[in-house]
Amino acid sequence: MRPHPCRISKMMLDPNSFIISAAKLKTHFFVVATFSLKNVVVGSAIKEPSPAKGVMGRSDKFIIHGGGTRGIHYNLAALAPRLHPHLAVIDGFEGMEGEGPVDGTPVDHRVCVVSTDWLAADTVGAELMGLGIARVGHLTYAAQAGLGQADLNKIEILGPPLKDHIKAYKLPADMERLLSWQKPLQNA
Repeated sequence: MRPHPCRISKMMLDPNSFIISAAKLKTHFFVVATFSLKNVVVGSAIKEPSPAKGVMGRSDKFIIHGGGTRGIHYNLAALAPRLHPHLAVIDGFEGMEGEGPVDGTPVDHRVCVVSTDWLAADTVGAELMGLGIARVGHLTYAAQAGLGQADLNKIEILGPPLKDHIKAYKLPADMERLLSWQKPLQNA
């Protein structure tokens, strides 16, 4: 748990850029679920092209993922004030549950969340999946820091009531490890 430099796309840091996050509603084997913020922050890291066929190029994406489940949640929340989407679009027409973001199974959900408040969108997405933000560290930290609206009672939902569209997604198998960010940090 110490800082590491991470190279970020200049375009993402340009104050004149308007960042749109087009994310899928899905579970994730490392952070429980991903929404608009993780989509933008991890996508902002510099990824160099491969120097040769069969050789992986350098990527700072791994720095953002660094520090295990505690570290990635902290990193996402810490970078959120500078690297958040201005428009969050979360596509849940067909979600993904289980061992996402790659090995999950489809969920016929037929929902979409759009907001200029990325934390409100991610909060609604977590609720639609039957999670709430209490299990998603970076959203909990962002809410505690006041980085957007995370109170469902203060988020205006257009259309049918949110409760009519909640589906309990099957979560990744290793939830105990994924929720380790909730426990106090042990002295080494």
